[in-house]
Amino acid sequence: MNYKQLAREARIKVLSMVHKAQTSHIASNFSVIDVATVIYNNLKENDLVFWSKGWAAASVYYFLAKQGQFPYEDLDKFPNKPYLALAETYVNGVLVSGGSMGHGLPVAVGAALAKKKAKEKGMVYCIMGDGEMQEGTTWEAAQIAAHHKLNNLIVLVDYNKWSAMGLTNDICNLEPFEDRWKGFNWGTNRIDGHNYEAISDAISYTLGSSAPSVIICDTIKGKGVSFFENPPEHKDMGDTGHLYHYKYIDEDLYNKALAELNEKL
Repeated sequence: MNYKQLAREARIKVLSMVHKAQTSHIASNFSVIDVATVIYNNLKENDLVFWSKGWAAASVYYFLAKQGQFPYEDLDKFPNKPYLALAETYVNGVLVSGGSMGHGLPVAVGAALAKKKAKEKGMVYCIMGDGEMQEGTTWEAAQIAAHHKLNNLIVLVDYNKWSAMGLTNDICNLEPFEDRWKGFNWGTNRIDGHNYEAISDAISYTLGSSAPSVIICDTIKGKGVSFFENPPEHKDMGDTGHLYHYKYIDEDLYNKALAELNEKL
């Protein structure tokens, strides 16, 4: 499977959606697309995907449309209701609202527990951002999942190192990140979140686990377009520390980004 081409197609469409909508979070979308590409192209019947990282809404809708949850043409309605700029359960296939951070994992834990009690097949995936690791609900849910040995639950953390207002670990340090999850009795793996083989192998490895699993995906915010990637902190922007977290994509930026993406096979 040509994950690289599939991810490139996803980035081009998401870029178009964000540009036309004149909304934000392009860098947050681009950091997680490689991870999502592998997940969605390997889903089995009865698998569920919860996007706790709901501000990557354009990507959420893109992958759901490719999955056939709603017409692909509906992507052009973004960000008008029901396809809002923060993923909402108005949309078929969106399983948790994605505005406030730290809510996706508790809901995913509930779904995994329900599956386990009902002896239903299928894995539960939860895609999270690193800023959510600073939320108490994340660790409450992690504790519950471990207690119930929810080996049908896999969390993938988009660890791009940036939050809305600056570097994640400058705001509240997460390291040693793997040790935190291990301390909650989770199976833990840390990989390059842009290496498709590593993502696929990590998911396959966790399927035989006896405990819930987390895959920490080291990623680059804005991955795929050079001038989106990890730009310096812009203190002159007031309350926005990360340039492409909130920045709108104007016509000039859109054309430059599209040209870069079209150069990459």
